[in-house]
Amino acid sequence: MTILPAFARFSASAEPPEDLLPIVSRAVADCFGCILAGTKSDVARAARVALLPVGAGPAPLYGTPQTATPAYAALLNAVSGHAYDLDDWEEPGNTHPTIVIFPALLAVAEIVPLSGARMFAAYCVGFEMICRLGEAVTLDHYTRGFHSTATLGTIGATAACARALGLTAEQTAHAMAIAVSQATGYTTQFGSSVKPLQAGFAARAAYEAALLARAGATGKPQVLDSSRGFNGLMGAGTSETFATAASKLGSPWALQEYGLLIKPWPSCSYIHRLMTIALELRGQAPHANIKEVRATMPDFHKAILPFDRPATQTEALFSVPACTAQVLVAGDLTMADSAVGFWQRPDVARLIDATTVTTVKPLNPARNYDPAQPDRLELVLRNGRVLSGTCGYPLGSRQTPMSDGQYAAKHHSITSRPAAEFDRLLAWTEAPDIADHFRKALT
Repeated sequence: MTILPAFARFSASAEPPEDLLPIVSRAVADCFGCILAGTKSDVARAARVALLPVGAGPAPLYGTPQTATPAYAALLNAVSGHAYDLDDWEEPGNTHPTIVIFPALLAVAEIVPLSGARMFAAYCVGFEMICRLGEAVTLDHYTRGFHSTATLGTIGATAACARALGLTAEQTAHAMAIAVSQATGYTTQFGSSVKPLQAGFAARAAYEAALLARAGATGKPQVLDSSRGFNGLMGAGTSETFATAASKLGSPWALQEYGLLIKPWPSCSYIHRLMTIALELRGQAPHANIKEVRATMPDFHKAILPFDRPATQTEALFSVPACTAQVLVAGDLTMADSAVGFWQRPDVARLIDATTVTTVKPLNPARNYDPAQPDRLELVLRNGRVLSGTCGYPLGSRQTPMSDGQYAAKHHSITSRPAAEFDRLLAWTEAPDIADHFRKALT
């Protein structure tokens, strides 16, 4: 027996509860701002130059005057939104879910009428698939080196597109099976253009897999959990982990169980616990008085963050010493800081050189953020005094959420557009036509 039909049946018919609306509305509005911000990135520009000559069409590339086919718009909007690692993150699948789901659904909205209510339901089932599949294949999938945003994200976003297109459960199963054959990406590419490109490939693949299934293309359902399929080759799941994941579908919904981490800072979320501690400690002593910085974190987190002495902007956003030092010095990390090379500032560079990172084996390898094993930061001052703090869940998580004002401030900071625009973007859930709503959002 294969579990994929059960996932497909849920995706095709489940109705998410209304109490998820505030979470999803903010996630989508935040993601839209991330897309606008990323259009100026080198990777987004390169992708448009390379692909628009072969992908001309009517779908908007938000934040630019350019358009593309819906499939290429899904890819290019996702690349922009993931370019600076500004976008949200979820825990069990270890993915950036909205940056794959949302651009794929925007592409669907270009070919069929899609209301805000219908997109809400589609988003929720896509998120559910990503999280439950993450539980099923276990965190081992990511620690092996697979970029789960590009793998689990492709399959989950396909379920979202299938729901938005009104596919049957059988068609949805075929769409997800088709998506498995395109669901790939590697964490070893982090620090290069390929990380955001992998998110773009996932969004386009999801949209196309759903269209293929709608047209009658088929796939083998066992490709998901068989020993010679996705799980057997790329995960460490068992029949028990898949059965447990299937039994949890909608009971509760993954968004209720795990929530969603909206990033306050444009850097890898694995640094955010240390940045949260740095924000709390910096008021206790001037950064000029810090002699040594000692950071402790799980080894599988540090494995994604190899750039202790970054040379480029991309490397700096995956650097524990650089991002932690920036918060200690400035109390924040913004797009503007990245643009001027914050890691090269003398006061930040001094603290980078003064930082050591120690790793620990996880007490519970199944947990991504384990409150029983928080990150730890110690600041050794010139007078010998030691300041220290720990953090189990970073700012922006369900446990430590941002305020509405912080959401709006982030939108203004990354887009240079009015903070009040964020509140208007939240109204997408009531829009009769999503494509029309987001086209008008920038006018």
